Amino acid sequence: MKFLKLIVLISMSIMLEASSLKDIIENATLDGWLRGKYFYSDGRDGSGQGYQMFFLPNVHSGEFNGYSLTVGLFAAYGPGVPDAVTADNSIGGSRAPRIDNKSAPDVFNVSNLYINKTFESTKTTVRVGQMNIVSALNAGTSYGDRGIGGMIENKDVEGIRFYASAYDSWMTDNIMLAMNQALTYGIGNNLVILGVESDKDFKIKNLGFKLYYSWAQQLYDMMMFGDIHYKFQFDGWSIGLIGQIAGTVMSDNARFHTGGTNLATYFSNLAGLDPEGKPYGGYAKTRGIYNLQANLKAGGYTGKLGYIGSFGQGYGTMLDSKGAFDVGGQLWNGIIAGGLMGFGWTGAGGVKNTSLKVVYFTHKYKFGNGIGIGFDAVWIGGNNRYPYMKKGSKRIRNNPSDRGSVIPARPDNVTANSELVEISPQISYAFTKDFTGSVVYSQMLGDMLMGRTVVTLKYDF
Repeated sequence: MKFLKLIVLISMSIMLEASSLKDIIENATLDGWLRGKYFYSDGRDGSGQGYQMFFLPNVHSGEFNGYSLTVGLFAAYGPGVPDAVTADNSIGGSRAPRIDNKSAPDVFNVSNLYINKTFESTKTTVRVGQMNIVSALNAGTSYGDRGIGGMIENKDVEGIRFYASAYDSWMTDNIMLAMNQALTYGIGNNLVILGVESDKDFKIKNLGFKLYYSWAQQLYDMMMFGDIHYKFQFDGWSIGLIGQIAGTVMSDNARFHTGGTNLATYFSNLAGLDPEGKPYGGYAKTRGIYNLQANLKAGGYTGKLGYIGSFGQGYGTMLDSKGAFDVGGQLWNGIIAGGLMGFGWTGAGGVKNTSLKVVYFTHKYKFGNGIGIGFDAVWIGGNNRYPYMKKGSKRIRNNPSDRGSVIPARPDNVTANSELVEISPQISYAFTKDFTGSVVYSQMLGDMLMGRTVVTLKYDF
């Protein structure tokens, strides 16, 4: 890690005067994480196994007259969710895996390259360059969502954070995976995100909020997310209440400005999804989701009980499959990579005449010795056009009375209105403060029968 910091910092400091080089290197910081996952899916409606490796270091230089530079690498190898494949050939050859533009998730390149400016007279930070897009609309995928543009953050008002960003070219991880796109490309529709939220110094104790708005040229006219939460504090325990809502209004003639072949035909493909005449053709002009939750915290125990509902023509409302929504469950919104289920705006909920109902009940307990255990139970219903893995898709193709269309760019995956139950026991262990491991087993019951085991090791540095 020290070698990586040194190489990056020396190369960027050539333009600076020699007297500042020592301070820039000595005050530099390195953050990021290294994560390995193993997936195993089996059952009537799903199969596959594979490994996923992620390495995301970011080097932040020391400040020079308020300016600093960040350079980040992104190394990823392995599928998001192995679907009808095996791990027999996962090593990828001698020396290193071959990343040859034929497998979308495999990446090794520069992910972040931006200049940061902080001002002494005001609590304001400005960032310009190539950077991760991080907001309440896509909080779950900050490692993969990127844009070329600028961001400004201000905290002059005590307890309040103001945020604004604009990007000329951008791409989200969910879109890349959902469209099964291996080629390197971006989206040229101008993207704007504005937000305001409370932080730990907010004057009303135990109350918090978030409000975010986004606009994307000739894609959607509005994407909004709101959150308000309050905690009733007692002696040694607390009860929390959360209300969250998101809504998206698509443009009348939405289209992607990009050279990517799958995205270029996305909206025209949606228009012809159901040749049998079912009322699912076309994209949903209006989409909405809400989440109501009560939670309990007592000692090492945390429990959540919540309900998710939808409104409008569909339920695909967010830049990724979750954003800042606080929901339960481990598998129901990640059957297939790319936010095809969940709240992703290019997923199943982006199709006209779809809806979603979810009830979740979760339990987690952390012991003092680093061991944690958990159990999630989730019921999923509605006209959800649920996406099936390839194995299950072969089965439901023979049931046209309830079968939906194929997913754009994934002709082997079919959707169907499904009533499901997820049961997910889990165990975790903190080897150190920065090194953790977990094993999660999830079983889907009801219209879909499949199980998935995910083993994760993660190191934060």
